Amino acid sequence: MALITTRSIRAALAAAASLLGAAALTAPAQAGDILQQVVSSGTLRVAVMGSLPPYTNLAPSGDLEGYDIDVAKRLAAALGVKPQFVIVDSAGRVAALQTHKADITASGFARNVTRSLTIAFSDPYLIVPGRVVVKVDSPLKTIEEVNDPKYRLSLNRGGNSEPIIAAKFPKTVRNLYNTNADCLNALLSGQVDAMAEDAFYDAQEIAKHPGQLRMLDGEYSRQENSIGMPAGDADWVRVVDLFVEQFNASGDNKVLFKKWFGFDPPQIQANF
Repeated sequence: MALITTRSIRAALAAAASLLGAAALTAPAQAGDILQQVVSSGTLRVAVMGSLPPYTNLAPSGDLEGYDIDVAKRLAAALGVKPQFVIVDSAGRVAALQTHKADITASGFARNVTRSLTIAFSDPYLIVPGRVVVKVDSPLKTIEEVNDPKYRLSLNRGGNSEPIIAAKFPKTVRNLYNTNADCLNALLSGQVDAMAEDAFYDAQEIAKHPGQLRMLDGEYSRQENSIGMPAGDADWVRVVDLFVEQFNASGDNKVLFKKWFGFDPPQIQANF
């Protein structure tokens, strides 16, 4: 039987310490690290879409503007840091958090169970109904009529509404695009017969294209826009959630929404 000596114990402990040290060099950020990194670096990295007005939009000056841009700036100010925006496509809003290229996502970003399997969400700060837009001369009147194989519908690839729309309009030919602008261009150019987007984006584009577009009767979804975060950091979620709660309760959210959309936001609390 081998004897366990003081020397052998010391050797084992030294080997274990060496292995732990090497693991620490390659280990991903642990819980609590994101908050510390944001504060110590003085920078909040925010994933946004470059063309999602009035939520986010790249202005001719090269600066980002919009409702969600202002929301992110408010959060950065509350933390005492500066925002740094990372432009992504629709699917990239999740990927940027999974790969830790961004600390939050704020860009017309709806929470759902599927996304919550890999990332975290704050409480909602905006409720958005899903609506369908067509050209003014379209024979369609209600969203139920869209569920027909003779109609083509544009929607965002990787968006929250993609599975909802697939279930709502299983017979419709569904064309996927990377941005809202691409979905809209497909409708205006006749590549599709209808476009499924959130009601606030729809209303803005109808106003920008007078006499060309209209919304169908009915809604296909109720979307809860929230701030997305990497999973596994309870402290970060706690702080961002507190910001959202105070942002909603203070009336600052209502002021920003009205600035960008021109009317009061719907109530956040759901009526079931």
